[in-house]
Amino acid sequence: SSTHDVTMPPKFLDGTALAFCLENPKRSSSKVYERYERYKHAKTVAEALQLGATRSDITNDVKSGHCTLLDPHVRDPETGERLAKQQRIDPPKVELPQSEQQNPSGDAASVPNIASVQSSVPNSEPNSVQGCQTEKNEKKPPLQEVDLSFAKLDGKPMKFVKRTMGEARRLLSPEGLAEAEKSGYKFCLKDKENLSKWLVQLKDLNPDGKLAADLKKNNLDAQIDLELILPDAFPMEPPFARVVYPQLRGGYVFERGGICFEPLTVKGWVPSMTLPALAIAIKGIFDYGEVRVAGVGDKATRTVKHYTEEGARKDHSAISAAHRGGESSTYGSIRNYSS
Repeated sequence: SSTHDVTMPPKFLDGTALAFCLENPKRSSSKVYERYERYKHAKTVAEALQLGATRSDITNDVKSGHCTLLDPHVRDPETGERLAKQQRIDPPKVELPQSEQQNPSGDAASVPNIASVQSSVPNSEPNSVQGCQTEKNEKKPPLQEVDLSFAKLDGKPMKFVKRTMGEARRLLSPEGLAEAEKSGYKFCLKDKENLSKWLVQLKDLNPDGKLAADLKKNNLDAQIDLELILPDAFPMEPPFARVVYPQLRGGYVFERGGICFEPLTVKGWVPSMTLPALAIAIKGIFDYGEVRVAGVGDKATRTVKHYTEEGARKDHSAISAAHRGGESSTYGSIRNYSS
């Protein structure tokens, strides 16, 4: 076993660009609700602090998905002003068929054919993050159709089928691929017939961060490889996420590739959070946390020998137990974990 010193919250620079959910998620009539109302329009950490936020407020909002870290390094080619490269990713709003509304448990029953499910997935995406309204409310054109007839979903619960089809359709569409390229991530199916397992590449890392510097020092590509696995209870339960390559240490990453992140726990997960939004959130804690490269493993195959799904799940179990399933109050006080 080994002991990890997890420092929370991370220290964001005053110039870090961000965007808050405009729908106030705090308990009404509380002091934090009043503070959030004042600082939710801030565009940087410094502005949020000037409007009454504390650094702890900002960190908790990022962990809870109420605030999105943006890329401060991109500039408008004409004006020279900084632009936010990472755009907010919209959660799917799926209209469930009448049969599922009468079966709220979501138990596996008769699964409709792929074509009928695909045709029922909405073609537009509301501008929101985890159900929150953003400042822009522009209608987007329908996504181009994606053939998902290859997917095997026999025996899966209806909620799982509809949500994973919606996620896959968005990720694999030309529009989704373009958004991924712009926002610094890439999703690939690990097994073409299985919509439950995705390989995720996190790119465009913060060039001023320690992680990016370590990758360059070790002559590694400037990207982190993850694996996301969707449980049958998805989206009511969170995806399982682990680091695949390279070997990382410190901050939020554990000995066998497990990731300490509140949205990956049962209590911290928000069912409306999309897979791209989750990827961007994980990228944010890597960019601005104390995550460092600990080893290069096999560069040719981009693997680390002891980074296995079984080992990472043990890490996750220890993390979940330490945080009592993902209670927010436990993240600021627990510093040492054994795995």
